[in-house]
Amino acid sequence: MTQPTHETQHKEQSMLDITPELEQRVHEMLKATEREVPNFWENNTTESLYVPVDDGEIRVYHFKPDNPISKRPLVFVPGWGGTEIGYVDFYEVIHNKVECYYIETREKRSSKLDRRKAKMDMNQKAKDIQDVINYLELDKNDFVLFGTCWGGAIVLHGLIDGTIDAPTIIIHDPMHTLWFPKWFLKYVTPILPLFVIKLMKPVLRRLQMKGMNEKVQRQRAENFIANAEPWKWKRAAESVRDFELFGNISGITKEVFVINGTQDKVHDQITYPQIAAEMPFSRFIFMKTDESRRERLMGLVTLEFSKVTVNDGIPSSLRNFEKELHR
Repeated sequence: MTQPTHETQHKEQSMLDITPELEQRVHEMLKATEREVPNFWENNTTESLYVPVDDGEIRVYHFKPDNPISKRPLVFVPGWGGTEIGYVDFYEVIHNKVECYYIETREKRSSKLDRRKAKMDMNQKAKDIQDVINYLELDKNDFVLFGTCWGGAIVLHGLIDGTIDAPTIIIHDPMHTLWFPKWFLKYVTPILPLFVIKLMKPVLRRLQMKGMNEKVQRQRAENFIANAEPWKWKRAAESVRDFELFGNISGITKEVFVINGTQDKVHDQITYPQIAAEMPFSRFIFMKTDESRRERLMGLVTLEFSKVTVNDGIPSSLRNFEKELHR
């Protein structure tokens, strides 16, 4: 990534400005989604299935309402350490409204992999996503593909190498590189025995949560570390230690919607308009809200896109939040 000039930094920062009227509109839209719903992983209307992928299987949750208000299904790819409990607010928004396939990528504890053979690199993870889409025969119809955080990075990588395709592609707070310290991944993790990594989980939890004051953010970090499968994380982290989106996404020819609305310790807002601007056919939507509503915003955006078809483009309810990119 090239060092931005002062003028460029000013333009990029202006992409994160929003009028009080639009900010209030975001608040009202999110407030309207609040309701009581069951936990999706405990709901008897949720199907849990394992889909075959290279050297194993990964779990997919399938929510299918009897009478959805959406026009097409949603394929959702959560972040690296994302767990079910971290997406309660997301599900609250789409419950009984959208048919959704929630894909747990292979570094998750739930995956069933051949430990000797299983690859954990981005090529493999992107292939897994398309394999699930093909297995479920979604590739024959209109649908929305949505990836958040590291899930968004996987989707973009799949677009770089041509592995992934979808009618509508949305990425939310995509990570341009792995947030773990590169020196640690290069010099320390390769020589660390797994039992030592297990013993380090409390230390990693404290480091991850340092400086986090928001309740939802802290709970997300707790779940992130608690559900880590050491051998999977070790192999996955070592496989992607040199991964970088900047400088590699300008060749993506698909229309990609980049979404952001919050800032936290891990997700640096200024990178999202930069990522969007590097892709020639991307669009940037900024909906400022509090960090505690990050997952609810994800639900709102995916609901709105699921209510229209690919030919409709950006939903009318979100058009006022689109920013003109400085390319």
